[in-house]
Order: sequence, then structure tokens, then C-alpha cells
Amino acid sequence: MTETDEIFQYLNISSDEDLFADIPGRLRVSTDLGSPMDELSLINSITKTARKNIAPEMNFLGNGIYDRFIPPLVDEIIGRNEFLTSYTPYQPEISQGILHSLFEYQSIISDLTEMDVTNSSMYDGFTSLAEAVRMGYRINGRNEVLVPENIYRSQLSIIENYVLGLNIKIIKYKFGNDGLIDMEDLKSKISDRTSSIVVANPNFFGLIDENSFHVSEIKKDALLITYYDPVSLGLIIPPGGYGTDIAVAEGQQLGIHMNYGGPLLGLFSFKKEYVHRSPGRLIGLSNDNSGRKAFVMTLQAREQHIRRSKAMSNICSNQALLAVASLAYLSIMGSDGMKKIALITMNKSKRMKSVLSHAGVAPVFNGINFSDNLFYFNRQEKLTASNISGGIRLSDLSDYPGYKNSAFFSVTEKTADDSIERLAEIIGE
Repeated sequence: MTETDEIFQYLNISSDEDLFADIPGRLRVSTDLGSPMDELSLINSITKTARKNIAPEMNFLGNGIYDRFIPPLVDEIIGRNEFLTSYTPYQPEISQGILHSLFEYQSIISDLTEMDVTNSSMYDGFTSLAEAVRMGYRINGRNEVLVPENIYRSQLSIIENYVLGLNIKIIKYKFGNDGLIDMEDLKSKISDRTSSIVVANPNFFGLIDENSFHVSEIKKDALLITYYDPVSLGLIIPPGGYGTDIAVAEGQQLGIHMNYGGPLLGLFSFKKEYVHRSPGRLIGLSNDNSGRKAFVMTLQAREQHIRRSKAMSNICSNQALLAVASLAYLSIMGSDGMKKIALITMNKSKRMKSVLSHAGVAPVFNGINFSDNLFYFNRQEKLTASNISGGIRLSDLSDYPGYKNSAFFSVTEKTADDSIERLAEIIGE
């Protein structure tokens, strides 16, 4: 049996074509360019293929990656050669500029989250969450992790892969009919074996989960890991304000283009007493032998720098360019700008719930949504026919047992009111 046959057998498929079985034939693109050709012919061939991409008339996609306004100055800053072409700063004495920028990035994310320390940085939000679970295990050695029952399937899969071999048991806790954490169920599952409790706010239904603010009151000696939306912190209580031990997030909304799904940026913050158990690296401020200010890699507990057995992670890239982008974005927006964007987003969500309800499309929950809104809807073909992106089925994202005929529609500050009205007309017909 060849290695390829073993892979097919493990994946329960018979050919590499089966890997793409869920992609409609009209969307598949052949990678076979034929015989060698000159450069102009190659460009023309690729351009012809690229024309198959059709921009949607309206976009209501979200659930992790959002179409937010990015000030042109952000791209201008990260397009500078010293940022765009800089290598991972293994030699800090000749990398003061990029080290200074990453130090400021750590500081501004710590301010945003009201956490003690932020590392620099992680691949994306989902792997940050998995690293947080591993970090919790390193801190207390306990082998049970409580996660939301409605956690996204892909997110749970990454956690399971990251903890493989650590004898960690993942236990799901329930949600009430209001879409918020069932505090009694959660409390009943916390024991002296609980390493950490994962909460999301906004949660995976898109709701501002007020119950998450009180989990620290019942967590006993377990660690609280919060998966948050960075833009939402313009309005709601930051993770550090309700006893979070480790706060993680996807930073794409902070000045990073959607780019068809990546690259992304993982935000990772924690309490200072856990600094020696954190993954990645930390940039610190010191003085050189002449007394001048100098930025240094204070901690870099990864396998490139220390023995593998002592490494906290095997992270090779720290997404430095995207961290600088988020730094530029937050610096440009400021606290007032972030508050304004968060308020506009929540008002757009409120408007969407009202308009779609009047069109006969009922929201699943009556709580306060941030960007993502869950509705009873199962007619995605109407959206496709009208060239509208959105209506992600809950069942496509999560193994949550309820609300099978429901789908997400997401908004940002860029969502026009007339787009919401038009969506209501189309799906309400």
C-alpha cells in the first residue's frame, strides 16, 4: 500500500477527486496549464480563469471573517519596506524598528482587553484558542476542558488536534432557550479535574452573552478562557474586566483584508502570573550597555530557541506584518472610533432583526446581537439566484443539536440600510 493509498483509506475516499466533492463542478478550476507557454500567454490564461470570480451584489457573510472598513493609511504603513520585507527578528540588535512596533502591538492589545500581557503573536483565532487550552493544561495539569455546546466544528477539531496525546477530555456545556450559557449546567460540570472553561463573547450564536461575565464567580480553581470579538470591545466589558485568565481572538477585523480567508492574526493575552507558560514570544523594553532604550525578545519559549522538551509551542511565524496592521488600525481609530464602529454594528444588527422579522423571517433569539444574527431560514437557493453572499447554515458550522433550519446573516459598519431592505424583500417573497 502506498502512502497515498493510506491517506485515502484514512479519509475514507477513493481518489483525490473525492477531496473536492463538496465543490460544485462549475466552480472547479483545472490547475493543468498544458504545455509550456510564454509569459504573456500564461497571464492571459490565468486572467481568463480569474474572470470566473463574480463579486456578490450584497455580502452578509461573517462568523469569523468580516468585511470592515480599513483606512487607506493602514496599507500605506504596512507597505513600507521596513515592514513588508522584514524577516522574523532573530537578531534583535539589528531589528529595533520591528521590535518596537511589536512591543507597541502587545501594549495596545493589552489595553484593549484589559489583560496584563499579550504575546507577539499567533497564526489565527482558532489556533490561539487551542494553544490557550494547552496553556491551561501546562498551568494546572488537569485533564478536563469545558467548551460551549455550540462551538464551531472547525474550532473544536483544531482543539482536539492540539491536545492529542495529552489525555485531555473535552466536555460540552449547554445553552438555554435564550441562547445564553446555561449557568446551572455549567456549574454542575465544574470539578477538581477541570483545567479550563472556554466561553465566547459574543457567543457562537452571535449574542452578547451576559452570563459569560459571571463564569469567573463559579469557576473555582479552573482557568477562564475567553474567545472575544475585538471590535465588540468598543462597547462591551473587555475580558480582563470579568476575571478572564487567557483571552484569545481573531484579529482579522483590525485592519486586515479578508483575502479569501487568510492570512489571519491570532490575538493572545493572559494574566502576568502565567507568563512562563505562554506560547510564542514576548517583546520587552530594556537598556543597552550605553543606557539607551532597547527592545529585546524577553521570552521566546519555542523550539527554535530552546530544547524541544521545554518549548511552549512550535510557532514559527509570529504574523508580524499583520500585527503591525492591527496596531496601525487601532492607533488610527482610537477608543472613540472603536466605540463608534461597535455601536454602528450593533445598530445594524438591531435593524436587520426588525426588518427581516417584518418580512416574515424570524430571529432565533431575542437577545442583543453584535455582528452575526441567526434567523429561521433555509432557502439559500434564493440568495444564490440573486447573487447574495450570506445565509450560512448553523448546521454547516456547528454540531449543535437544535435550530437545524436556521442560518446566519452578518453585518458590519459597511452594511448599507438599503441592502438590508433588499435582502428582506428577496428572502421574504
